[in-house]
Amino acid sequence: MNIWHPSKRFIKRIPNVLHRTLSDGIENFPKFDPKYIRNFSIIAHVDHGKSTLADRLIEIGGVKSSLPQQLDNLQVERERGITVKAQCASLRYSYKGSEYLLNLIDTPGHADFTHEVGRSLSLSDGAILLVDATQGVQAQTVSNFYTAFENDLCVLGALNKIDMPNANVRTCKMEMSKIFDLVASQITEISAKTGENVEKLLPQVIEVVPPPQGNPDAELVAILHDCQYLSSPGSVLLTVFIKEGTINSKDSICFLSSGKTFPVREMGIFQPEPLPTQNLSSGQLGYLILKVKDVNDVVIGDTICMPGSTVEPVKTIPKPKPSIFSGVFPDEDTDFRSMKESLEKLVQSDTSVSMETDSNQNLGKGWNLGFLGTLHREVFEQRLAQEFGTSIIMTKPSITYRALLDNGKIVEFNSAKDMPDSYHVVKWEEPVVETTLIVPGDYLASVISHCMSCRGIQKENSTVGEGRFLLKFEIPLIETVDDFYSSIKKISSGYATCDFEDAGFWETDLTKVDVLVNGDKVDGLSMIVRSDEIREVSMKTVKNIAKLMPRELYKIIIQCVIGVKVQARAEVKPYRKDVTKDLYGGDKTRAMKLLARQREGKKKMREKATVKIPRAVFRTL
Repeated sequence: MNIWHPSKRFIKRIPNVLHRTLSDGIENFPKFDPKYIRNFSIIAHVDHGKSTLADRLIEIGGVKSSLPQQLDNLQVERERGITVKAQCASLRYSYKGSEYLLNLIDTPGHADFTHEVGRSLSLSDGAILLVDATQGVQAQTVSNFYTAFENDLCVLGALNKIDMPNANVRTCKMEMSKIFDLVASQITEISAKTGENVEKLLPQVIEVVPPPQGNPDAELVAILHDCQYLSSPGSVLLTVFIKEGTINSKDSICFLSSGKTFPVREMGIFQPEPLPTQNLSSGQLGYLILKVKDVNDVVIGDTICMPGSTVEPVKTIPKPKPSIFSGVFPDEDTDFRSMKESLEKLVQSDTSVSMETDSNQNLGKGWNLGFLGTLHREVFEQRLAQEFGTSIIMTKPSITYRALLDNGKIVEFNSAKDMPDSYHVVKWEEPVVETTLIVPGDYLASVISHCMSCRGIQKENSTVGEGRFLLKFEIPLIETVDDFYSSIKKISSGYATCDFEDAGFWETDLTKVDVLVNGDKVDGLSMIVRSDEIREVSMKTVKNIAKLMPRELYKIIIQCVIGVKVQARAEVKPYRKDVTKDLYGGDKTRAMKLLARQREGKKKMREKATVKIPRAVFRTL
């Protein structure tokens, strides 16, 4: 059975937790009254210094580490330099003669992980809005601010990287004041790298952010925020937020959705390493270690209570609707059962991924997974390989289309095999996203031109500061799936940023294009194509397949067809034996007879043979 294997750095933290006891000198961790607790997050655009600022705040809280990015525990996070999973750390901080417990939650900055940001902010009472002084307000900064605003959080402004030679402090403060309605004089100028002025933030957090509402003596109500499977079989580490009441080290807890009860093997807080304590009380973020046999017993967002309790479930952020879908199938060297267990565990810890069973004529049984974006999809595949050692084949990403049928029904589908018959369709529709871009003036014309070439419709063009513009376009989602983000970065030399929000559906004209190999349809290669792109897409597809197909003793014919009409055709030439090499003179009809016999044999072979499509074709396409 495959179990969760964290990165090497995290392995040093967690397995030892299972062998510690409360007699190790840490049972004296004080119990904090909720009025001395503050829960806050750091929100920012990607690469604006969130993780570095978190490191400085953790150091101020008395935890020293020789390693940077203490809250980035996943291997994929350290390799890509981005935050994927929100992590927390509890800091003890003395202020005006009282000791406070400050629960810091670091959040992702990329647009594909906005759901993770929303889940973290739902547990917070305030947020530090961090902006890079060399780049100014970016698209994801705006998105994250409004998420905090919708959660009714107190927002503290902070301007990072003021030590950089190209920092433009005055302009950035003006932007933050204009866009977020923050008082410019109250925005703290810091350098997370050098630690300059960082110590000013925690007193502001204590003064401005309200304490959590809850009663430690009330009936237990907790929220399951995250889960991680440990190297010990069946052991799972749960990140929980105590909304009401108290959990003690020898208690048993109950998951409200399933009604199942589990004894607590250990509990504690993150500093950011797991630190065992005797209890967790109202307003605290901490961890519980349980022994769980069935992974389906643990559901992110579930309400935790005491056995026999009659509390009502806590309302949490609803699961987001996936933007793109990919079929996932086991590779040749991957066991189906172990892959299923790995997928279930990873999907369970990443609630923004949807999972449904699927099957393919060539690839066998598998699953259809839904993701929030292409980076989310890539990170999921990378985590599956790194944390579980599972190699998979992931099909080309697709999106959800809609069809209005002649009987009035609306059908949604995200794969060619589920596409309804065009004879019964009155109207096809494709999803559209509102794309927000913040662009320097020097690249404005190029970015607008690129958005227009992606069938975009401009909705807004306004200034956000000196020489910077905010653009809003409505663009079909399919145009943003492949390389829209990287193209915008390339056009703007890396200075432009973008964010996406759902904007409904547009009417379009769709066609199903099938792929035939020697006359046999290959289900996994069927495509949903816009009618004006049929010829171009078909030619590109048959050429790519022909390059990947191995040669056989007979000719392989690859076709893209709509119904019985061929749109594009390519051939893979057969191996050819020289049947005339042993002839030495004589009439040429002898050679002609041998060649005719060879052609006849190859024709029969092609008619009877079944072409096996290599898995590399599905993986590459």
